[in-house]
Amino acid sequence: MIYAAHQEGTMPRERWSSRIGFLLAGIGSAVGLGNIWRFPYIVGQNGGGAFLIPYLISILLLGIPLMILEFAVGRHFRGSTVSSLKRIRNELKWIGVIVTIVSTVILSYYLVITGWTLAFFIFMLSGTELVFGEFIQTYFSPLFFVIVVFMTSFIVAKGIRRGIERTSTIMVPALMGLLAVMVVYALTLPKAVDGISFYLTPDFSRLLDYSVWIAALGQAFFSLSVGSGILLTYGSYLDERVSLESNSGIIALSDSLISFISGLVVFSIVFSFNFEPAAGPSLAFATLPLIFMKVPYGFLLADVFYLLLFFAALTSAISMLEVGVAVLVDETSMSRLKAASLLSVIILVLGFPAALSYSRIGLQLLNTPVLDLMDRLFGSLAIIFTALLISVSSTWFCPKRTIVNQINKNTKCNLGAIIFFLLKYIIPLALFFVLVSSIIGYA
Repeated sequence: MIYAAHQEGTMPRERWSSRIGFLLAGIGSAVGLGNIWRFPYIVGQNGGGAFLIPYLISILLLGIPLMILEFAVGRHFRGSTVSSLKRIRNELKWIGVIVTIVSTVILSYYLVITGWTLAFFIFMLSGTELVFGEFIQTYFSPLFFVIVVFMTSFIVAKGIRRGIERTSTIMVPALMGLLAVMVVYALTLPKAVDGISFYLTPDFSRLLDYSVWIAALGQAFFSLSVGSGILLTYGSYLDERVSLESNSGIIALSDSLISFISGLVVFSIVFSFNFEPAAGPSLAFATLPLIFMKVPYGFLLADVFYLLLFFAALTSAISMLEVGVAVLVDETSMSRLKAASLLSVIILVLGFPAALSYSRIGLQLLNTPVLDLMDRLFGSLAIIFTALLISVSSTWFCPKRTIVNQINKNTKCNLGAIIFFLLKYIIPLALFFVLVSSIIGYA
């Protein structure tokens, strides 16, 4: 069936056309700039290979259970973040509102960076040398921000099957193909071995540094899209016959594998041309363009890399926009087109200061670019807070049997009770610790 009856019987709800379509959309939502742009420099800043150990532990013990929980809640209640939590308990609708607001704010500045990837791809394709320091002295940042806002809105307005799923089934395989091209090139570079050695050789002494664990937990959340309401929303379009455990594992494994391969690419390139592996956020937009300018066929390689970044960013952006669109459609009976259009206007208003912070104006607040400040407050702190809220509200107020039955459907493992225990007691404590530690760190 293309449509399934809404739980409350008020309107039909679209479904994913197939398990593969859902998986590709789920992978597309998880794989974004966090994998290809953020992961390598976070690894570089936290001691290389040692970082991979707490990162994988975070994915396994926190990330995957939270993914399963969001899918379970969304599938059972067949609603957006607001309507699903409201059906657990009416007062919890405000948690859904908070989650939606946080996701929308994150999307507003995320689309600024998405615009950079499109700009760099177009300029490199035209053979124009592009230096990030010169790029941000223009008004290209707000211009491309507006372009990608309309692109994202257009895709989401077309619906689950014709918009999000169709885009994901094209872009996710293309993304993987482009990444394969980049890794083959990177591993043939003269000092690739040095980069891989730095990347994969763990300094076990760094495991005693709690800040490395905090960074790993934060990256796991940033990468898997947990806490943003994306997975809950996607779960509401999911067929009852799909196993949540196995599919969450596939999405998490694909996400981690793409992050891992991206690290191979970036470190092989950076070490081969004697650049700093812990360069930070500027690695993708300031350091790598300088490298591409030096190598044979550099413009071609740059095109592949920035197209890869753009596909990754756009598939994540459409999933974030869907969170707000689903809320408006469910709560106001607004059409998809109107909901996507309204949210696009809101995102333009929210994100324009972030776009201007990396333009000739150089807009700052508290002596910090607005985009950076938004990322610290929402991308690093608020997203952990919302994950904590979803975990607590879904396990402490929703009947245990409801969640466990959803988790155990169509699986032979029957790990629902164990996962529920982790989600109710262990994971909230871990999230609270990470949140407090992050706040103290920023203070």
